[in-house]
Amino acid sequence: MTDTELARRLEKLERDNRRLKRLSGAGLALIVTAAVAYAVSCSSTPKTVDIRSSSGKITAREFDVVDSSGKVRAQIAVNCTAAAGCQPQIQLFDQNGQPRTSISAGKLTVSGGKEEASLLGGHLQFRAGPKGGSPRVTAELGSGSAGGGLLSLSGSGTSSIRVDSNSPGVEIEDSQGYIMNLGAVDLTTVNSGQTSPTTADSIVMFANDKEHHLIWRVP
Repeated sequence: MTDTELARRLEKLERDNRRLKRLSGAGLALIVTAAVAYAVSCSSTPKTVDIRSSSGKITAREFDVVDSSGKVRAQIAVNCTAAAGCQPQIQLFDQNGQPRTSISAGKLTVSGGKEEASLLGGHLQFRAGPKGGSPRVTAELGSGSAGGGLLSLSGSGTSSIRVDSNSPGVEIEDSQGYIMNLGAVDLTTVNSGQTSPTTADSIVMFANDKEHHLIWRVP
């Protein structure tokens, strides 16, 4: 091989090397551009996920767990309403998309379709009736007067039974508005306006007028 041929081959090799470098640079620039464009598009999406390896956090507005058909079966989100403001909430859904269990700030609700039970801060409430309508039965267990225990049972109308352990006493009201108290109850004298409690062995009945006037008592 002569010196001329060797020089020609070296020159061709250098041209090929420069061409390869230009192609590699263009490919790398294309990859970087695509990565930047993808990052920008993700940051502009309403539901974003921010994974920070340094802090070990995943930040998102909503997290959905779906089944094999794509239906949302569990959801962790912050729900905002005009009345309650923004509250964190965890919901579990059945196969029809109906909420069955809901956990929010200060409230736990478990629904069985027509029946619903709620733990609301200081008391437990059970409601049975059509969804979104007036309940047929409402039962509450919580704190009564002066911190004593209270059990309340209510029907679809105005009839109700209340048991207050602090008084102690049982109050029964029918659908017509008549009230009977078994046990201690505060009675107000009409003339003097003074209030005096009865004893636990008392039975007191009140009329169904607006003031609930006393109609019978013993002793």
